[in-house]
Amino acid sequence: SLGQVATEEKSNEITAIPKLLRMLDIKGAIVSIDAMGCQKKIAEQIVSQGADYILAVKDNQPELFDAVKDYFETAKATDFLSVPVSYDEQTNADHGRVEVRRCCLVNDISTLPQPENWAGLTVVR
Repeated sequence: SLGQVATEEKSNEITAIPKLLRMLDIKGAIVSIDAMGCQKKIAEQIVSQGADYILAVKDNQPELFDAVKDYFETAKATDFLSVPVSYDEQTNADHGRVEVRRCCLVNDISTLPQPENWAGLTVVR
């Protein structure tokens, strides 16, 4: 589904996203939102509407961002031997350039600060 919500001049995405979600039938969907939408209440709303989410984590959630960053830095230092992860890498060569995409999925969210406050959180990527 696609939708659009105009925001007030002094408003932002954080207030517009919940309105937009209410307009859409997202049941069974995966909702992807950039770091501005990485908010506990938005995650809760998505789950309550029957969907899953992918939220970008940046320093607008400093405690969560630092925990995720530390987790991956520690795991990388041990070559991910002490951390249960799913890893995939894809390489594409096209139009004179090479693109490498790497993805690590971590199912153990116990080291994150208060993971129970993020509705439906099961994986960190």
